[in-house]
This record gives sequence, C-alpha cells and structure tokens, in this order.
Amino acid sequence: MRSSRQLGVLILALLAFAGSLMLGCEGSNTKTLPVKKLRIGLMITPKGLNDKGFNDLAFVGLKAAERKYSIEPLVIEPANIKDQEACLRFFAGQKLDVVIAVGVAFLDSIRQVTKEHPKLPFIVIDSTIAEGNIRGVAFREEEGSMLCGYLAASMAKSKKVGFIGGVDIEVIRRFLDGFQAGVALVSSDTAVMIKYVGTDFSGFNKPEEAKAMAMELYQNGCDVLFSAAGGSGLGVISAAVETRKYVIGVDMNQDSLAPGLVLTSMLKRVDLVVEDVVKTLSSGQGIEQVKKNYGLADGGVDITDFSFSRQSVGSDIISRLEQLRKSIVEGK
Repeated sequence: MRSSRQLGVLILALLAFAGSLMLGCEGSNTKTLPVKKLRIGLMITPKGLNDKGFNDLAFVGLKAAERKYSIEPLVIEPANIKDQEACLRFFAGQKLDVVIAVGVAFLDSIRQVTKEHPKLPFIVIDSTIAEGNIRGVAFREEEGSMLCGYLAASMAKSKKVGFIGGVDIEVIRRFLDGFQAGVALVSSDTAVMIKYVGTDFSGFNKPEEAKAMAMELYQNGCDVLFSAAGGSGLGVISAAVETRKYVIGVDMNQDSLAPGLVLTSMLKRVDLVVEDVVKTLSSGQGIEQVKKNYGLADGGVDITDFSFSRQSVGSDIISRLEQLRKSIVEGK
C-alpha cells in the first residue's frame, strides 16, 4: 500500500522480533534465551518486482535464505527513483543488521544515509565499492555475454546483430564488451548495432520504449538481439515474438517466454548472491568477508541449456559454445 505518509514505499514483508523464552524440559526451571535473528533489509529498484529478472531473483534469494537461516526479512520497493533516501532512512530506523541494495541506482543515496547511520552495513549488488560500511558485490558479466555474442553471430545470416542496454553505465558496458568479443570470435565483419533505452536508471523499466528500439533493429536487418536492460528487456522479447526473430534473454531464465525464439538467457544469479550474503553474515562474519565477485567458474553467471531452442540452434553450435565456456572458466 503506497502513501506519502509511508514515505512512498511498498513494504512487502516485515516480520516482528521473536520475544518469548523457551522453558526447559521435564519441568526444569532452566530458561534458554531465543537465538537472535538477523534482520535483513532488501531494497529493490522502483517498480522492480515482476520484472522476470534482476529484482525477482533478489527476492527469490532472500526467501530461500529465510528458509535456511535465522533471519527476519524486510523488503521495500520504492514508488519511484526519487524516493531512495526516504526509503533508506526508513530502513535505518528499523534496527536492521544489514541492508542489501539491488543495483547501483541507490549508491549516491546510500553514501548520504551512511553519514547519518555509520554503523549500519550496506551491501550493494552490481558494485565494486568498498567505503566505510558499504561493500559491493559484482559479476563478471563479460564472461556470460561472450557466450551470447558467439551464439548471436553464429545464428546471424545477415551479419547484423543488436545490443539494447538499459542505460550506458559500467555494468552494462561489461555486458556489451563481452557480447562484442563473442561476436568477433565468430566473424570480424558481423556488425553490432547498439542502443540504450534511457539516459538514467528509468531505462531499466521502459519495456514499450525497448520494444520500439528492438523493432527498429530487426527492421534494419538484425537477426538476433541481446538486451541488458532489466524489465525493459520484456519489450525486446515482445518484439521478437511479433517479428518471429531471435532474441537472447538476461538475468533470469526467460527461455519459456518465447519458446524457440529466445535462443538462451544469460543468467545472472542475483538469487545466489543474496543467499550467499545472508549465509556469510549468519555464520557470524562481517561484511568484509562477503564474496565480492561472481563469474562462470562459480555459477554466478551462465547461459541456459537450450531446452526450448535446441532444434533452432543445432548441436554443432551448442558444442562449440561448451568449448568456449570451458576455455573461459580455465582462464584461456
């Protein structure tokens, strides 16, 4: 429920502290204090839930961690990008043990709020930051994206493929760099046509604008598109369905959204990262011990198994992709 009185946020899950004492067995007067549960805040991007990608994965990871570890989760989805500091201040007042922020869109606001709450740890996914009580966790997106570029170029009879990013920032450039490198491995004369949905972080939640860009790229001869644009990527998949051309999904397994047309999806295991963060902190370690980087070798990124597109892609390309994957994992 959203209102200005609630700082423009949507509270998805807030669990109260457990406060009762447990009595000893057989009538014993001995009392055992309950184990204190870690209070974990998860701040997803504005209108981020149901993006079938980055934010949904973070939520899935938190729910998995809740089942495995002793935590009390609090999830907040800002109403819009301007609500950031208000949301973070709300978190800061909840006596949390850590706040996990999904994406770098919050970074400036986090820096501001930590000046007021220097003891509250923040974990920022998609960042390499290490300042005070703020720690980043990043992915090696270029590794999975190289596989996607190799696949796209292998499938592109027109010698044209396209890339649609949410906004031109460092993390999206890692996607693009890997994609271009993969294309170049197949064909030096295959063109990569590049577009960005927005000039700010709202570019990750504009599926209609992304669809229009995708339609233009398809009309200009691109056989395959790869989007790194969060929720906007759903618009790219919609364009693929309308034109009956190929697309590569991102973040979550999106292959079933357009079976046979989504060639694969570059998985970015935000769920694994959130669960790993909670596991580390639940073991009594601090934010300094949180794993900082994930790639192909540890399952942080990957591509899907061609369950819906095997016939379209063919066994030869799939076999070559597996060899390339092995070479990346081995550092070659």
